[in-house]
Amino acid sequence: MDLATLVVDLVIVLWFAAVIVGVIRALLSRQQRLAPLPADVRSQYVEAWGRVARQFLYSPVEATRQADVLVSSMLRARGHSLDYQRLPSSLRDARRKRINGEEHHETEALRQALIRYRDAFDESIGAPPREQTAGRRPEMA
Repeated sequence: MDLATLVVDLVIVLWFAAVIVGVIRALLSRQQRLAPLPADVRSQYVEAWGRVARQFLYSPVEATRQADVLVSSMLRARGHSLDYQRLPSSLRDARRKRINGEEHHETEALRQALIRYRDAFDESIGAPPREQTAGRRPEMA
């Protein structure tokens, strides 16, 4: 075997390895399918969010901390991985803003964090379950 054949074989092996690594990375980074929340559990999360939002007026730091716990709890209940890199970008952004607001005692940063938590909440809660009337088939448009 000459040197040119060896180099070509090595390039082919490296190309196959790169393709395999690319496929594996694509599979690992794909969007997770989240389990839908039952209607009663979903309504409990919606009510809890209302309490968190109302509490912000009286205790912004505590409200943003509770917002983080609430959104994380909801994601966990839907089967989402809580690995930092796989969290929704709005949740990661909210956490950065909350930490910045707490460190610098800035209510505006905490307000922005709560807005981003609301975005993460809205993105993650999912649509309300559709209720069908017993015995009726859905109408086609």
